[in-house]
Amino acid sequence: MALVAFWGPIHGQVGTTGSTLAVSASIGTEYTTKTLVSHTHWAHSTLERGFLKQKMENENNLINFTDIGLDALARFARSRKLEPEKVKDYTYPILKDRLDLLIGTAKNEEAEIVLADVVHDIFLNANKFYDVTLIDVNSGVKNQLTRTVIQCADLVVICLNQNMTILERYFEHKEFDELLQDKPRIVVLGQYDRKSRSTYANISRRFKYKDSIYTVPRCTDFMDAHNYSSVIEFFIRNRNIGKRDDNFFFFDEVRRLTRGILDRIGINRKLYSDQGA
Repeated sequence: MALVAFWGPIHGQVGTTGSTLAVSASIGTEYTTKTLVSHTHWAHSTLERGFLKQKMENENNLINFTDIGLDALARFARSRKLEPEKVKDYTYPILKDRLDLLIGTAKNEEAEIVLADVVHDIFLNANKFYDVTLIDVNSGVKNQLTRTVIQCADLVVICLNQNMTILERYFEHKEFDELLQDKPRIVVLGQYDRKSRSTYANISRRFKYKDSIYTVPRCTDFMDAHNYSSVIEFFIRNRNIGKRDDNFFFFDEVRRLTRGILDRIGINRKLYSDQGA
């Protein structure tokens, strides 16, 4: 139904993968939508680490990237044999009938253009099977896979942080306009620190930004869950977290971001919510 690209202007600083991970876990544990999460980074993305413990412990033996994931689907796409239902067959089920992970490519950057030729068809077919497709793309403007996915996207999540230099580049300059064009978008601040002077309210005022700004707060327990491949367990364990818990602000903000994304892509949250709201 809808493809959402998570993109940032600067590599390694704005928490793009962490935001993708948090939103996919939030949707998977709280909504009954069929959701696919993937990325366009080269083989060693940290997105898989958040979900696949075995893969991190025995990466060389467990997964043959050519038999599963993006590379396998690319072969079908090149031979014009790719169908929407086939996408699921080459994913890892993270939460049955709710959240699947499509492993990224093992190809090197030299194969970028070749993969870019078919990635449009791959995610177009995924979009026909899944209610929501979340893609963590490479930062910046030069990567061809990034450009292709953003062109296909129904919504772009702009991943920023509280660094004023980065904020000024995005809000005040036009260097990203050619890439983003008139795509629907929302802004999220990764690794957010609410004690900073650069709160999202102050940022909105500083740059006269009228739409909502969302956050994924800095959270040590989420970082540990990511590192030790237990993100889903972390979200399930905290579904009924109390307001006095140290991690309440993190979950409250991630849920606010999740609601914002689902609303923008036209998903009926009441229909798909486990709790009917």
